[in-house]
Amino acid sequence: MQNYSNDDLFAELKFRFDLNSSALSELQVVSRELESLNRKLQASEAMKGHFLSNIRNEINNPLTSISGLARHLMTGRCAPEQISEIAGMIYSEAFDLDFQLRNIFVAAELEAGEAQPEFCNVEMASLLKNTVELLARHLASKKINVVEAVTGSTPSSLFVSDAQMLQVMLINLLMNAIEYSPVGGTVRVEMQISSTGLQISVADHGSGIDPADQQKIFDRFVQMESGTTRSHRGHGLGLSITRALVELLGGRVTVESARGAGARFTLEIPEPQLTAPVTLRASDGNFFLFSADDGDEDQVF
Repeated sequence: MQNYSNDDLFAELKFRFDLNSSALSELQVVSRELESLNRKLQASEAMKGHFLSNIRNEINNPLTSISGLARHLMTGRCAPEQISEIAGMIYSEAFDLDFQLRNIFVAAELEAGEAQPEFCNVEMASLLKNTVELLARHLASKKINVVEAVTGSTPSSLFVSDAQMLQVMLINLLMNAIEYSPVGGTVRVEMQISSTGLQISVADHGSGIDPADQQKIFDRFVQMESGTTRSHRGHGLGLSITRALVELLGGRVTVESARGAGARFTLEIPEPQLTAPVTLRASDGNFFLFSADDGDEDQVF
């Protein structure tokens, strides 16, 4: 049996003590990380619950309105001048429902990693015009004027990107601007196209956003107001989807705002680096134009 001196024993005990202390320290770090992860999971579950509660109303309300208005039309007791107005109200409610569902489907695709850009030559001036027309009733209901400006160093308003993703982002930013603008306000949309990228900005003169909240608004399911007393509609998906889509296209979204001074959201999207030329053209988020090989005019499909 080997004899150890006091110094050897002291050194061995110190080594084991240090080893145990290191293991304990690492265990404490792991424990703190697990506690932090658990808090994040609990917060995520709470936000999802809040989202489900909100989205139920956002879907049920348009459906109830559409059913009631359609039933009123079916009675045949509507005056001729009422029919057009009721049809317009049905369209507006159906658009809201489609808008909510479209955001949910896009969010699901992003969550599953299935959202992939489909690049084409997007006619940005037409895309903007068509998108504003889609929101005509929402703009008219608050008497909001939209000022449009499309500029750039390119000879046309064409930009290579995914038309549907661009329109989803643009609708989300415009709906946000309409929701927070005062009655009779102005929303300004500017597009700048260059050989290296596209910049889209949507500015309103609404209530604005505190600097402390300007990053929170891009988190999924987050709203600055909650509960039945909230003064603005929405479900906390629009801006998070906008950020996810613009980042998928290699760009970024920024916000400039202050409480009471309105807000300006800007999308910066670079020209994609593609290995093959793009032949598809789009003038909105749904229809594509194919260039015919025989020199005929483009056809809409």
